[in-house]
Amino acid sequence: MQSTLSWTVHPLAENWHKSVLLGLFLALLLLGIYVGFQSIYVACLSAIFLIGSLYKYFLPFHHHFEADRLVITSCCYKMERPWETFRSFYVDANGVLLSPFAQPTRLENFRGVYVRFGKHSPEEIVNFITNKIKD
Repeated sequence: MQSTLSWTVHPLAENWHKSVLLGLFLALLLLGIYVGFQSIYVACLSAIFLIGSLYKYFLPFHHHFEADRLVITSCCYKMERPWETFRSFYVDANGVLLSPFAQPTRLENFRGVYVRFGKHSPEEIVNFITNKIKD
């Protein structure tokens, strides 16, 4: 069993068809806001809020699994958690939700950590997590 695992997830680059559609949608939406309010300031403020709320789609995230902790970094973001923090996990088609709760609860979406697979092997990620988190 390897002691570290690293990969980068960048949905903007990985899903370029969806990214083009998203860009067109945002441009039309911001144009509509500009025409509706007749203010470049409102349009710029709207752009900041819209693009800021989608930062997980626009920025690459680097995932690094170490023997004792999980580290996720991006441009202005760094999250480090020891493996002991997590008590269960749930796998879906796009990634794994690492939960601090032993039983399913509504709070795990807010307190848990979602790790996206990106283009990395899902089996390798799930095997690493399974060895670290014993259900």
